[in-house]
Amino acid sequence: MAAREGQGLQIAVIVFAMLTILLAITTYVFFAQSQTASKDAEAKAKQLADEQTANRKLLFREAAAKYALGLPEATLQDVEQAKANAGGDDPVAKQILDMFTEDAALVGDQLGPDQAKSYRSIVGALVKALAQKNAALADATEQIRRLQQEKDAVVAQEKARVEEALATAAKAASDLKTEQANYAALRAKNEEDKARMATQVSELSEKLKAESDRLRQLEEKFLKDEKRYKDTVQTLQERLKESEREKGTLSLFESPDGRIRLVNQRQRQVWIDVGRADGLLRQTTFAVYDHNENGIANAKPKGRIEVVAVGDRLSEARILEDNPANPIIPGDLIATPAWSPGQRIHFALALKMDINKDGIDDFDLVKNVILMNGGVIDAELRANGKRTGNMTVNTRYYVEGEKPDEGASEELLKQLAEFDAERVRFGVERKSVAELLTLMGWKAEERTVELSGARRGGVIGGPMPQATEKRPEAEPAAPATPPATPPAAPTEVSPF
Repeated sequence: MAAREGQGLQIAVIVFAMLTILLAITTYVFFAQSQTASKDAEAKAKQLADEQTANRKLLFREAAAKYALGLPEATLQDVEQAKANAGGDDPVAKQILDMFTEDAALVGDQLGPDQAKSYRSIVGALVKALAQKNAALADATEQIRRLQQEKDAVVAQEKARVEEALATAAKAASDLKTEQANYAALRAKNEEDKARMATQVSELSEKLKAESDRLRQLEEKFLKDEKRYKDTVQTLQERLKESEREKGTLSLFESPDGRIRLVNQRQRQVWIDVGRADGLLRQTTFAVYDHNENGIANAKPKGRIEVVAVGDRLSEARILEDNPANPIIPGDLIATPAWSPGQRIHFALALKMDINKDGIDDFDLVKNVILMNGGVIDAELRANGKRTGNMTVNTRYYVEGEKPDEGASEELLKQLAEFDAERVRFGVERKSVAELLTLMGWKAEERTVELSGARRGGVIGGPMPQATEKRPEAEPAAPATPPATPPAAPTEVSPF
């Protein structure tokens, strides 16, 4: 019984060993097959990838060929997309595109700006250009034929003219002999006349020299007399100004142009005793001076106003600037150098005028301010040396801008010297741009234009105080603000 159990165990061990060996062999076989299959799969995948790459390059070549042929289903965007799909340039596709680009460049401007370039359009353009060249060749051939005919006609005419010229030359040779004989006789006579003229020229030269010396002496005397007269005129002008200052008199331009009649500080309004009858215009600016000032030539203004509505003898103005410590009150004086009642002041302007220091010439702005305030421009000298107009005895002010620097042109310096000499000759008073604008009560940053009508009584379109015909000589006794019920406004409002 024990021997039978040992034999069974041995059989079991043998069977287990055989199964183990069989399993190992099977496993090895399957492993070897799997390695072989994996290598085959990788080879197939690589082959597939190569075939797909080759296929994409073929598609790139196809797209390039379609684009070059001008097929409607192929555009430059399709070519770029096919190129990107192919992973970059393909030699064949690149060669197609390069050849197409070179061929298209040969066409040049034969294609229209909106016509796409392709071999199809290139062929059409070449055919069209060939037709044009053929037509031009036919025209040129016809033109050559006409020119040949004209040439033949010209040759015939020139031949006839040569024959005529030969006949004329023969006659001229005969005439030359005759003229040579006449010339010899005339030359002898001319030699006699030349000797006589030399004697006369010598006598005239001596007389002209004596006359030239006399004229030079007269010119020197004239220049001395002119200088003496100019010095005398300048001395008399200075004595006249000194005499006026000693007497304490005020000239027309040192006197006020009017007075403040009424003041409304709440509405920033004033009424002045000048108007349309005095030639006043809208937008005229005035400097305001204290009513106790005897003369305004050297006085300091206390404020500035601008006319917004013009009546016959009474006008409305708005306050541009004042001093709370010394406010504008009735009776204060107003003045501007660009206007006086019943007359217009004449000016001369010269050089660059930069009133706000921004480096830009404000010449035209200053000119317009003077014209807007009723002034007249007699003469101008621009910074580029261009001059217009001339000063006269009526020119009152010479407004001078910035002096020219070392780089100024000779033409500008010459014109400036003549301009200043003219100023001295007429005795025109010199003023800087800043002095002029201060006296006019003008500042660039506060200029406004009211287009909707004047303010009357603080309300647009409201009534104005009653205008009076007589201008007060002293400070009026009117209240500082307009009356509760102002009188009716003037019947007209100036368009300015």
